[in-house]
Amino acid sequence: MSNLQLWKSSLGLLFDRRAEAGKAMVFRLSRPLDIDPTGQDILDVEAMAQLVRRTAAALHAAGLRRGDRFAVYKENHFDCLLLAAAGVRIGAVPVMLSGLLSHDTVRALLQRVEAKLLVSNRRLLESRGSDGDSLVSFAERTVCLDDRLPDTLAFADLCGGEEPPPNPVGDDELMMLTHTSGTTGIPKLIMYTPRKLQGEMARLECRHLPPITFRRNDTVAMFLPYVHARSFTWIYSVLTLSPAKVLLMSDSDPEVVGRLFRQYRPTVIEALPVDFSQLEGLAGDGRFGAFRDVRMFISNFDAVHWSTVRTFLNASAHRMPLWREGYGQSETGGMGMTFITRQRANRRRDAQPGPRKVGRPMPGFVQLKVVDPKTFAPVPNGSPGLVLARTKARCIGYYREPERWEEKAVGEWWNTGDIGIKTRTGALKLLDREVNYAPGVSCLEQEDVIVDRLPERHEVALLTVPDQPPVPVVATPEGQLGRELWEEAVRGLPELAEPIVIAFKDMPRTGTGKILREELRRRYLGDADHVGSGRWT
Repeated sequence: MSNLQLWKSSLGLLFDRRAEAGKAMVFRLSRPLDIDPTGQDILDVEAMAQLVRRTAAALHAAGLRRGDRFAVYKENHFDCLLLAAAGVRIGAVPVMLSGLLSHDTVRALLQRVEAKLLVSNRRLLESRGSDGDSLVSFAERTVCLDDRLPDTLAFADLCGGEEPPPNPVGDDELMMLTHTSGTTGIPKLIMYTPRKLQGEMARLECRHLPPITFRRNDTVAMFLPYVHARSFTWIYSVLTLSPAKVLLMSDSDPEVVGRLFRQYRPTVIEALPVDFSQLEGLAGDGRFGAFRDVRMFISNFDAVHWSTVRTFLNASAHRMPLWREGYGQSETGGMGMTFITRQRANRRRDAQPGPRKVGRPMPGFVQLKVVDPKTFAPVPNGSPGLVLARTKARCIGYYREPERWEEKAVGEWWNTGDIGIKTRTGALKLLDREVNYAPGVSCLEQEDVIVDRLPERHEVALLTVPDQPPVPVVATPEGQLGRELWEEAVRGLPELAEPIVIAFKDMPRTGTGKILREELRRRYLGDADHVGSGRWT
């Protein structure tokens, strides 16, 4: 099978297909996988393929069969993806749940999917919900990966059985469920088929497009919540384009990252905004040079502040390092892409006023248009409106919540819930989420400018309220903010209310690091109304 056809492979057979091609590729782990009894921290593709087959046998021994739904809810690491691949191999449907979700949220999702099997680890299984119940009671069977607990099956006892033959689902059958960020309550569960995930989302990423895709001599470092659909499209691109080494990071602990990066100098790094924020101190410390060989930084999920982009591009000794920022949603995959050079990043954010550009739609794959939020009629270029996207990669629905899907699906178009501006050259600039949008003001732009003026490890979220200035919630390392520092940070900006100051660790976030603005509103604004409708959040 050629590289260009690898994206056609079933997720459950993906590592087998690459191993058959005999391509040399090494995976270096930040810690051993929870499903690997040998405790290896360096594996090749064949070893990965063996792990998927053995895990499929263990899941089969636990009673999992074709069509069954099983939940993966464990500490973040790459074996979340391998567990999903093992289930897909035998035709079961993985339900991917972030280990950062609360007990009560997971319980609600387990009840929604009627899980045949729950795969988790001791720490999460021993937690209790608001009513004192254990998660074990919300699935027919539970597998504990790292111990033997009452009323569970120990993963170690299930290993070693006969490997069942592959039995993957068809192109248009339900293959996997992942959850949305849950910024407004219980997350939605997105339905993926092979045709949508591998045939559309992954296919786009598997093209060889230097310098913005992987090269054969690259050392690629990945920080991701491995339950997210992004990790599944990413692994297709890795196995297709075959970089020399892949560093699989389970978290962004600077001590672990620094030690590994000094041994294996990465040339491409993809991470969440919250991971980059965690690693800013390491990037700014020139003694170690952990990022000196990086030619491309990749960020998705949310905007990264300008000061962070500048820090990492300046930490690279590459002649022309790039920052690649993607615009997309879990329901649609990638919708746009933009690049920031070191020269551009070293201009202060307030020296280039205006909303952040998130890129142009990918030709032949995505169309974007901006419409009036009330009439859905197109608005002229340069005018703000609701962003709609049309892409063949759009998923097939929200599991057992068709009404929530129909609220956002506008014929062939998808309502992103974002307010943006389309330029006459076709680029998209984002202003805000519709629920937080106040006409004439871009909170995202103001946040970016303010954070660029504040010291490291400061975060700002602006909350809009009707007929009043936005309310800033400012997170600082110690939960304190000097008056003069704040006044200098907001100098020349539109009027803001008095800041609410909290400790950085107390800023509520989703599993992908997004700020939970609705939680901030509940904590600090009480019953204050939203400016937007919030219908499409």
